[in-house]
Amino acid sequence: MKKKSKLSLREKADKLFSVWIRLRDRIDGECECYTCGKRANYKSMQCGHFVPRQYLSLRYDEVNCHSQCYVCNMLYNGQPSSFAKRLDEDYGIGTVFQLEGRRKETNRNFDYKWVIDIYTEKLEKLGWDTKKGTWKE
Repeated sequence: MKKKSKLSLREKADKLFSVWIRLRDRIDGECECYTCGKRANYKSMQCGHFVPRQYLSLRYDEVNCHSQCYVCNMLYNGQPSSFAKRLDEDYGIGTVFQLEGRRKETNRNFDYKWVIDIYTEKLEKLGWDTKKGTWKE
């Protein structure tokens, strides 16, 4: 059996984690943008990162990541000041400081398989079919 490449594992981990964040953030079946409040179907929202996902130490951190609309996440670069304000409101003053402090932590042998296993399990508990990418029937 061929060993999966690190890139393919990362892509799968990213996809599962993104779906989890967007489904986690649903209110009455719709996602709400963390920074502007726009509501839409999870499919049209994105997984926004306060500390950019290039920093692996926080790429899959559930506090660092919330649903965002395309405009806030891509066109307005994640709305960092609104994101920061909301993080400290939701998780307590100092949350942004803690996340920023963890930005430079390194892990050269990151276990993407672990992320895949965790978010596969979480999504399946919600009734999500991780193979088909849809709700189980």
